[in-house]
Amino acid sequence: MNDNPIIEYAPHYHSQIIDVIGRSLRDQKVVPDSDEPLEDDDLRHIAENYAGRGRFWVCLAGETVIGTVAIREVDASTAYLKCMFVVTARHGQGIGQQLLDHALQFARAQGYRVIVLDTHQLMKRAHRFYERNGFMRVADGNETYGYRMDL
Repeated sequence: MNDNPIIEYAPHYHSQIIDVIGRSLRDQKVVPDSDEPLEDDDLRHIAENYAGRGRFWVCLAGETVIGTVAIREVDASTAYLKCMFVVTARHGQGIGQQLLDHALQFARAQGYRVIVLDTHQLMKRAHRFYERNGFMRVADGNETYGYRMDL
């Protein structure tokens, strides 16, 4: 079992979050390789975008962010699972499962009945992970697959 703490977003982790997500997307060839920080409108205002019945968490090794996950409200009964990433060097250590379990527990406690997500078609490892955890693929887009789970 993994003993890395999961804590709510704090602004001093912002640059590490951008780095973890950017590196993960580059490692999986979802975005072009670059030394520039990832530009993402959703991540520019984490505190505001994940307020209310949403949350953004980081998983830490010491003070280093090694994983992220977030819940964002779609409507009163539906939550959106977002920003589920674990640094590549930490794959296979149970961190992703710990992050997902944490987010699902929160979503249930908030009264959500459904959780949805989308993931890039190139992220095959993520597809297997979500399906193994009970998500059903419900949509195929140009570059993404949509998943759904009833809570």
